[in-house]
Amino acid sequence: MRRISQVVLYLPILYGYWHVHSRLALWVQWLPDLFSSRPFQLTGLLVGSALCGLLAGVAFVAPVALLYRQYAILAAATISLIGAAFDFYLMSVPSSRPFTLAALAIDLVVFAAALPAAVLLLRRLRPNNSFKPTPLRGAA
Repeated sequence: MRRISQVVLYLPILYGYWHVHSRLALWVQWLPDLFSSRPFQLTGLLVGSALCGLLAGVAFVAPVALLYRQYAILAAATISLIGAAFDFYLMSVPSSRPFTLAALAIDLVVFAAALPAAVLLLRRLRPNNSFKPTPLRGAA
């Protein structure tokens, strides 16, 4: 049953990951407008590009890690690479603006690496064993 759910939910997770990334890319467009000087606006553009990929990865780390358990990193890598390839295919790349090309490249790299990195980080976290089954008072 678990294998069937893994296969059935792969495409919705892939579509959701790509869709969340594209919506976040539209959402962070206001970030460069916060600043009045040109260097800060360009920095805001780069930070916004990296932020939308990172937030998309963080949003989908739990479903991928819980659903694919031991193959979570492999599944996350395929989801993110297919999503980045589809995003690159749909992207209209302006050839005259090198800074825009840099922002798009950062966006694609972070989008392709965020989900596998977040899954790897989540798998490396250890429980802190803070659960205490008996109350502290009166246990002795």
